[in-house]
Amino acid sequence: MNEHVLTVSLLTQAISQVLEEEFPLVHVLGEVSNYKRHQSGHRYFTLKDEGAQIRCVLWRGRTVPFELQDGMQVKVRGRLSVYPLQGNYQIDCWSVQPAGVGDLYLAFEQLKKELAAAGYFDPERKRRLPRLPQIIGVATSPSGAAIRDILTTLERRNPAATVVFRPTLVQGADAAEDIARALAELESFGCDVIIVGRGGGSIEDLWAFNTRTVADAIFRARVPIVSAVGHETDVTIADFVADVRAATPTAAAELCTPIRREDVLLWLDDWVERTRTALASRLDQAELLIADFLSPTTSRMLSLHHEHLRFQLINAVERLRAAALRSLDTCLQQQEQLRSAIALLHPLGPLDRGFALIERDGRILPAIEQLAPGDQLRIHRLRDSATASVTSVFDPVYQLATHDG
Repeated sequence: MNEHVLTVSLLTQAISQVLEEEFPLVHVLGEVSNYKRHQSGHRYFTLKDEGAQIRCVLWRGRTVPFELQDGMQVKVRGRLSVYPLQGNYQIDCWSVQPAGVGDLYLAFEQLKKELAAAGYFDPERKRRLPRLPQIIGVATSPSGAAIRDILTTLERRNPAATVVFRPTLVQGADAAEDIARALAELESFGCDVIIVGRGGGSIEDLWAFNTRTVADAIFRARVPIVSAVGHETDVTIADFVADVRAATPTAAAELCTPIRREDVLLWLDDWVERTRTALASRLDQAELLIADFLSPTTSRMLSLHHEHLRFQLINAVERLRAAALRSLDTCLQQQEQLRSAIALLHPLGPLDRGFALIERDGRILPAIEQLAPGDQLRIHRLRDSATASVTSVFDPVYQLATHDG
């Protein structure tokens, strides 16, 4: 009987192929042991629990927001791979996050100490917020209460300001990178100030704002950043790095609009009144001088001229006030037009027009990314959602050509 004999390399290659196809993505919880940082920058450690252990590798260039230590509980995300020289299988880690509150606090303190030493928190580098910003950027979740509070406050206090909203992930493995991209995009749009934040939650929920990725993005920003993360008692790394820390999202919107519409109108009213009073006083003084030194006939002529000047002054003041109000109304109309345009471009807008959004791995799937058999999808429509599994993928252009032929 003929036997099919494999070489060690072929067998290992076959095992590697089976593991990588069967486990393209894994999330594993365990305790770190035998942690070693190689001089090349690669990090090696073992992830274990009471019943088993598995080797892990974190290649150079894949950053984590804290320094791993033996005994630390972590969650790793990656794929299974085989190291052929030793015949071992391992987890090729893409990201590592602390798993317990104690470890989260330890990672928070480690990064806080590191950034403080690097000058990220220095008061001298903090910028003052503009008194009357024309374009205000907002980076937060489109579905949370934070965006509603921010938009409501900005509309109430300064409806003439243009608000640019960039829907942003604020929780999960991809949130930190998305927050950093959002800040860069809003800055490139020409915003005068940017609000970044989210509503309250646990330390795990807020962890994206405790990462080096977000801290670097805020530190590199060339426009003032207002951090509005969680409630008043919640404190994150982003709060320390930002130019201004707001206790709540509503407070952040108030800080960005120190001059309200009511303030402008009151200032105009006060200016008109002070101008009218000052001019009336000078005219009264002139009347007294005229009455003292001129004849009754001349006095009557000057009095008529004075009334004419007073009438012109009143008309000029009223025209100035009307022009100011028209200018404000124009600004409000332009702001409403821009809000309508932004609403049309909102990523959830297609749902109102009968379309659906497809989500893969927790994020919306762009049309340029291809599907693959085995993909697990979530389909969002206006009034319901569904899950689907891809069994096959075909080229729609080829299929149409086939049917036409």
